[in-house]
Amino acid sequence: MTKPIDFYFDFVSPYSYLAHKQIRKIEEEESIKVNYKPIFLGGLHKLSGITAAAFINPKAKFMVRDCKMVSKKLNIKFKFNPLFPINSLNIMRGLLSINFNIKDSYIDFFFNAYWQEG
Repeated sequence: MTKPIDFYFDFVSPYSYLAHKQIRKIEEEESIKVNYKPIFLGGLHKLSGITAAAFINPKAKFMVRDCKMVSKKLNIKFKFNPLFPINSLNIMRGLLSINFNIKDSYIDFFFNAYWQEG
């Protein structure tokens, strides 16, 4: 058995969502275990003094086009959420506090709610 892969993510990131969808597919096809590691992207931006792409108009426009293009290419249901970006801190905290047995369902639910349903 191969070593598990760590995947650092935040629900607010459309790229985390797109990667998540590919990871679920690869986990099934290749019997690879991926450890989901929640991070608070807003906190990382603040800590490093970086302005998130969502708040820089040309970058935000590119991100929307890019995510739509990638989702189409990978055949992933995707709808850019009009509330983007949200503060995901409480959702991420919830993930850390839930029963391990429902962790995958929690992750799927919140990613799908934010990036599929919009």
